[in-house]
Amino acid sequence: MDLPESHPLIRAKRRAGRMKRYVKRQWWERNIGKQYKAWLLDSQQHRVGSIDNAVSLGVIVPVYNPPVHFLEECLTSVLNQTGRNWQLIVSDDGSTEDDVVSFLDRFTVEHADDTRVLVVRGENGGISAAQNRALERVTCEYFGWLDHDDRLNPRAVELMSEAIAISDPRPEVVYSDEDKIDSKGEHYELYCKPDFSPELLLTQMYLCHFTVFDTDVVRTHGGFRSEMDGAQDFDLALRLLPELHHVVHIPLPLYHWRAWSESTALTIDAKPWAQQAGQRAQQSHLERSGGGTVLPSKVPGLNEVHPVVQGKPCVSVVIPTIGARNAQHTARFVDDAVHTLREAEPSLELEIIAVTTGTLEPIPDVDKQVVYEPHGDFNFAEAVNIGRSQATGDYLLILNDDTTADFPSPVTRMLEMGQRPGVGAVGAKLTYPDSRLQHAGIVLLPSGPTHVHIAKAANFPGYFGSTLTPRNYVAVTAAAMLTSIEAFDEIGGFDSHFARDFNDVDYCLRLREAGYRIAWTPYAHLTHHEGASIVRKTADPAELAEFQRRWSTKIQVDPFYSPALNQSLDRIYEAL
Repeated sequence: MDLPESHPLIRAKRRAGRMKRYVKRQWWERNIGKQYKAWLLDSQQHRVGSIDNAVSLGVIVPVYNPPVHFLEECLTSVLNQTGRNWQLIVSDDGSTEDDVVSFLDRFTVEHADDTRVLVVRGENGGISAAQNRALERVTCEYFGWLDHDDRLNPRAVELMSEAIAISDPRPEVVYSDEDKIDSKGEHYELYCKPDFSPELLLTQMYLCHFTVFDTDVVRTHGGFRSEMDGAQDFDLALRLLPELHHVVHIPLPLYHWRAWSESTALTIDAKPWAQQAGQRAQQSHLERSGGGTVLPSKVPGLNEVHPVVQGKPCVSVVIPTIGARNAQHTARFVDDAVHTLREAEPSLELEIIAVTTGTLEPIPDVDKQVVYEPHGDFNFAEAVNIGRSQATGDYLLILNDDTTADFPSPVTRMLEMGQRPGVGAVGAKLTYPDSRLQHAGIVLLPSGPTHVHIAKAANFPGYFGSTLTPRNYVAVTAAAMLTSIEAFDEIGGFDSHFARDFNDVDYCLRLREAGYRIAWTPYAHLTHHEGASIVRKTADPAELAEFQRRWSTKIQVDPFYSPALNQSLDRIYEAL
């Protein structure tokens, strides 16, 4: 007989499990920290100018009254690159501090014979004006920029050049990971970024540092806009976004962001106008893309971006159900799911299709009630496909019967992402009844598909805000998944080989093979009553074997989960 969750033995077991996971995380953090510091140390050991990099890179540095010792370190970090083919353009934006002016005078004289180094002077016009002055003088095929108080890793030019040279076709953008340095030069807070994530870029300029762009592409789009000063790089990335087809990510910290009192690396409060500029850049992007709204977030430095839902789409909601009753035994789960969804989406056209295992009593407020008679055990994939056969909408929302729409407009919020060009499926934020996270995206680890941050508190921000902003994953759960009918039909729907497990992950991976992106949004929020005690049987062995046979060689590294992060978590319920 199973013991209840309230039993002292079960509670002790849970506490022991949490402690075990805590110890493992602490061990991992120390281990990865050693690897990170070892790489930084090794990058300092390579000889300056020892690499004849094939692709020359321009580095522009807009300057306005920084602390001179920071500026000197900044420019020296370019001069000391292992790759020797680069161009450094220092663009002084009318600095007024005598020590800065004197330093730039000396720097100009000292490097007068180095054709790679150029110092341009101009009146104070803001950072975009300074960057545009430098951009006019760039002679390289690609260029990036370096803030006047930050540092490049010695291997930045070498590795960026190598990534461009081996990429076919040539990329429009290449970006790296980054870390921070304090005023003493100590490194900390490594940011291991995902590969290119267009949905994340809507709300967060995560490309940030170090990023190089195709020079001609930037010039074609008019360079930097002064009205976006403070978020001029974000604005540029969003203007280029519709044309970014080949973006390369280097998962190494090639940029060291200085954290001090006047830098947003230390606190967003250092430049509150930068968040306002970011909001203008995001709103401008939405206006170019069909409309929408940008709302201030409760989280400093972030805004909520809501593209407008185009047209009047009909969403067919497919809910497989066996008619199980809720925890209070007051109603069936499916009755609660349908009722709360109707209440949460009063203006959206919903066609709700309940696919029942055998004949059930009528379900209030459904449009169609279809009987599914499985040949053997229940097969979730078959039930979903039967529901699709009855659907007449533009989009399909696959929904577990043990979900409730306790937050406003979850389907509308999913449509905001689902209507973006190239998106094939969208997942929602799911929380347990006690508010812990149940679903915030799925990553593929060597041990199998894993829910990120599962069982964390609902307000847990995730890794660098990963639970706060829309982003891309390789897969999302079908407990609440929106997909277009067109995409569903194109790849043949769900695969009935996966009756219990992996059917949603397999569907998402096949969408990706067909060229679609998988998105997740925290703005669509539902309660998921399944597994509230985090009790889960192991995956079906036959289905696990089929999943591994089909996908283990095709996806060896999850593009949205850095190889520098923990790869050894348990498959399902150990929190990241």
